[in-house]
Amino acid sequence: MEKYLSAGSSFIRRQYAPHLLVTLLFCCMSGFFVSFRNLDSQQAAKVMEMYAAFAGILLLTPLFMPEQNREIWLLEKSRATSLWKLYLIRLLGAAAVLAIVVTVFLWLMKQGNSRFDMTGLWLGSFCEICFLGSIGFFVSGITNQVVLGYMMSVVYFFVNIGASKYLGKLALFQMMKGEDDFMLPMAVAVLFLTGGGMLLRERFSFR
Repeated sequence: MEKYLSAGSSFIRRQYAPHLLVTLLFCCMSGFFVSFRNLDSQQAAKVMEMYAAFAGILLLTPLFMPEQNREIWLLEKSRATSLWKLYLIRLLGAAAVLAIVVTVFLWLMKQGNSRFDMTGLWLGSFCEICFLGSIGFFVSGITNQVVLGYMMSVVYFFVNIGASKYLGKLALFQMMKGEDDFMLPMAVAVLFLTGGGMLLRERFSFR
């Protein structure tokens, strides 16, 4: 376990730190784009679904970046370590940061006298943010192109603005409509996309 944690720490220092800094800047600038004061449940959901959701794209999509270099992928694969375990450690670390981001956003709204169900909005927001990010995670994993991962997540976001009714339980922005039955199907989709992305990435270099 120690060697996996060491590898995870090295990944953060060498490749992931810029993405963490961008996410921090994204959060710090949120006050210029959204209000945190005196919101009702629908308005609070809008903050999370229309703004905070991008944190998932920023943090989950670039997790395969080191292995875009085929030589690095082959080197890691030749070692007596399972690549999927390395990917899982990165994924869990990113999920932990996302949990902090969601908590901070909700805390700011509560401090601004907003009224909403803390538990329900936290669970729904975390699930939706992870789902949007897992699309980029999966696409970048199977194409070996982080840029394509970003693009597909952003495209999916904007498709939902005008065509969410065609996406069923995997549609975004459902909390703004007062719905919460999307969480289980979306959580299953997150597990499928992240698990599939890790296993496929371990088996193939896609290059």
